[in-house]
Amino acid sequence: MSVAQADVSVGRRTGGFIGLATASFLGCIDLTIVSTALPSITRELGTTIGTSQLVLSGFLTALAMFMVTAGRLGDRRGRRSVLLVGLAVFVVASVGAALAPGIGWLIAARFVQGAACAVLYTGTSTLVEQLFPEGERGRAVGWLYAVNGVGLAIGPVLGGLLVPAFGWGAVFWINVPFGLAAIALIVAAVPSPAPRSTTALDVPGQALLAVTVAAVVAFVSLPETIGWISAPVLVAAAIAAVGVIALAAVERRADDPLLRIDLFAHPRFRAALLSDFFLAAFYASALLVLPPYLADRHGLSDPAIGGSLLLVSGTMAVTSARVGRWVDKAGPAGPLRYGFAALAVTAGAVLVGASTGSLVTLLVGFVFFGLGWALILAPATLAALSAVPAAESGFAIGASWTFHNLGGALGAAVAAALYASSDADRGLLYAGVFLLVGALIAWAANLVIGRGEGAPA
Repeated sequence: MSVAQADVSVGRRTGGFIGLATASFLGCIDLTIVSTALPSITRELGTTIGTSQLVLSGFLTALAMFMVTAGRLGDRRGRRSVLLVGLAVFVVASVGAALAPGIGWLIAARFVQGAACAVLYTGTSTLVEQLFPEGERGRAVGWLYAVNGVGLAIGPVLGGLLVPAFGWGAVFWINVPFGLAAIALIVAAVPSPAPRSTTALDVPGQALLAVTVAAVVAFVSLPETIGWISAPVLVAAAIAAVGVIALAAVERRADDPLLRIDLFAHPRFRAALLSDFFLAAFYASALLVLPPYLADRHGLSDPAIGGSLLLVSGTMAVTSARVGRWVDKAGPAGPLRYGFAALAVTAGAVLVGASTGSLVTLLVGFVFFGLGWALILAPATLAALSAVPAAESGFAIGASWTFHNLGGALGAAVAAALYASSDADRGLLYAGVFLLVGALIAWAANLVIGRGEGAPA
């Protein structure tokens, strides 16, 4: 018997939803809260921005490596039990990060956090859907994504408040009480559905995916410190290229593949994955370079930086509910196109702000930043789900978040290298060009695919 068919009271559903939403919220906020702590981490641990950005990109790399596998593991072992293990690992890794004596330890702890968060993302959405009866599922999942969006956007604001008051370790300590509370609520209120699948995990596919993702991130991250024409960079490029080819070949022959290669031929699915990739690349890049720029160029304190970024999260929170109603009526294609147009405006504001030193221009750009983020986040996932059969919805969510996190890891690495290549103004100018190019590519792709056959409504 499925969770939805079980006799679950309204109070129990409410408690279960709060527990699942808290787990998902922690996973999302942990993506972005560290951005405002990076300047403090860089100073106190005696490292560089290029090295400390691995605290962010290492987390995103682990997410990209294990997202699809986490979904399949839940299908095989049971969503609730896998989620509870993931939450426990996440809490322990948060303690390890908070107590990290050096940058290497911190990067390793963040990698473990990222792997655990892959379970949080894939498990919570499926369990929320199963917790509610047929007529209430859409609204429940919609509220979960609204919580996710607020978590992603409010992270930098909360970090700006916590770091000056309690130190950079506070951005990790905050996960502990909320993580334990989520575990308690899920144990008490969320029924445990039977595993959906008894098939074995695609171990060759997972191994190839992990190696390929790591090689791609290394290829983008390493040149800042050792140069493009160096043995490690060239080896990483070769491994990435061979990994992509081998992964496609292995997955085409697998009985139960980790990646359904045939689904990538669907135009809507490709557009959704591209949107997820460029959205994460944009916000991970922007949230990496903007806090140190505001501190270095405009002398803003950590609380002031957090307050400035409230323009992003506030706009996103206000807009998200209206975006959901728009998608219900007209489909995700329109929001995606307007969302990337808004991000292009944001990138333009970054370019003008870097060129003129205008803080007001940057703050106006932050409003468009939040608007674009809200217009893309949920619609991209819904576009992916609408492009595949219902039986492949778990794969669609996993693939969507995989591309999302891979985009964030690569974007953060590129933006860090560009920003560190010169002084604050010129570094932000270079990063702004990168942001603008990415937003325009995604906007154009959605515009073209949206007019083609099989596009989203």
